Amino acid sequence: MFLARFHRLLRLCWYLVGLMLTSLGGSVAIAQQTMPEPSPSAPTGVTPLPTTPPPTNLQAPVPAPIRPLPEPAHPQLVSPTLPQVEGRVPPHPITLQQAVAIGLANSRALALAVEALQQAHGRTVQARDAFNPTLTGQFTFTHLDAGQSFRLGQQTVTIVNQDQRQLQAVASLPIDITGLLRTAKDQAQFEEIAARIAVNQTQNDTVLAIKNAFYNVLRAQALVVVAKETLQNDLDRLADAQKKLKAGTAAPFDVLSAQTDVANAQQQLIAAQSNVSLAIAQLNSALGIAIDTPLEVSDAGAVENPPNVPPPSALQQLGNLEVPQNMDTSQATHSSLYLGKDYDALVQEALKTRPEVLAADAQLAAARKGILLAQKSYLPSVAVSAQVTYSPDAAGFAPKTTSGALVLSVSIPLYDGGQASAQLEQARALVAQAETQRRNAIDQVELDVRSAYLNLLQARDRVAVANQALAEARESYRLATVRYTSGVSPILEVSNAQAALTQAEQNQVNALYDYNNARAALDRAVGRYSYTPQSAGYQNQPSPHALGLPNLPTGGSK
Repeated sequence: MFLARFHRLLRLCWYLVGLMLTSLGGSVAIAQQTMPEPSPSAPTGVTPLPTTPPPTNLQAPVPAPIRPLPEPAHPQLVSPTLPQVEGRVPPHPITLQQAVAIGLANSRALALAVEALQQAHGRTVQARDAFNPTLTGQFTFTHLDAGQSFRLGQQTVTIVNQDQRQLQAVASLPIDITGLLRTAKDQAQFEEIAARIAVNQTQNDTVLAIKNAFYNVLRAQALVVVAKETLQNDLDRLADAQKKLKAGTAAPFDVLSAQTDVANAQQQLIAAQSNVSLAIAQLNSALGIAIDTPLEVSDAGAVENPPNVPPPSALQQLGNLEVPQNMDTSQATHSSLYLGKDYDALVQEALKTRPEVLAADAQLAAARKGILLAQKSYLPSVAVSAQVTYSPDAAGFAPKTTSGALVLSVSIPLYDGGQASAQLEQARALVAQAETQRRNAIDQVELDVRSAYLNLLQARDRVAVANQALAEARESYRLATVRYTSGVSPILEVSNAQAALTQAEQNQVNALYDYNNARAALDRAVGRYSYTPQSAGYQNQPSPHALGLPNLPTGGSK
């Protein structure tokens, strides 16, 4: 028993001696590795941010849909699969532009907007047809319990036949002397204009939804790559710890710690792969195709890096990371009020382009026509009608089977129980509501542009900071690995460096795709996806004057 304890003590002593020698050799090795490298300039502690305005030009033009939307009379009953719509799409992973083209041809929201436009057009045709003459025909058959007749000498004269048939044709023409029908037609036309503009609004929102879903798939796939790299690094560290344990230069704690990191990394990989599947299903939904359709995407021409932001590989990796006592952080903030001339130009462009403002103008014009319509209900109405009646069962002394009449009717509303005044009150309230909704649309457009512009600024700056952090995290992980391999530091240092590296990689992926989403969101906020040559709404941006809308103030950035 004493001999066994002596051997264990002897092995422990040899282990400590080996650890000291390894540490000394590792320190020398690290010194030899770091000595030849020139010391880079010390960073200020705050990552330098771009000082120029972010790009605000159109990210990419809206492609033509791969096929026209279904006619409202023949809607799609089920969402198609990709093979059913890819007649013009190459059989390889789809690009962002191809995804938008597929989505514009199958979007449920666009189909609903076109169907609503069809309804509004039908109401306009109905109001216009109220000016046309009408022709009605009527046949009646009357059977009495008994007819009436009397005898005049030897002759029986029938006064009323027991069975009476009558055929009547009436032609009527309304005379719009008060402008009631014309006002109703104008109101319906403005409502149709609003419905058509709503199609452009839906297209603007649909393109953004497709781009966001597409970028989310790319983001999820990039995070899977990060999770796989993390898992592989942890597996390599576990293998190294097991080798050292067998060699007697590592404790069992190192193996257990590495195994825990592997299990955590495996869970992250499982979650990341599940997120890819969910992101693809959400993209299928945005494209309007069957949710379970297998889909592969390509990042070719989709991912844009912010200008004047160096990638992680071009950044310094090591330096004096101490933050000066009098650090100037003014570059890390932006003005909360004035955002520059580029932003002001975006607001003015949005107020002229966004369909919501034009739709509000059309709804306001329709509501004002509603006041005229209610006022004209107090006025008389005039109609002219002509009728021809054929009564083959006419009786009497001189029966006349065919007769005609020309009728001029004038209807004067003397008292309607207060319905006209109530309609006028409702119409005035609708005008006030439409004016408030228009004001709300203008304010919302300005808020959308400000929010999108600030998000773009934030996303660009986050990419700059994330790239710097990733470069430093990679260098930190490299140094931690060298130190652990040389026996200078414990495995916990490598584990912490790996966790920091994984977080930095995830932050960089999220920042990059948030930036691309922000670029698309700014285009949508300005309304650049609204009008295309193949649009079911307006193909080009209409002016309020061309639509017959009133010239109203729009506000805008001062």
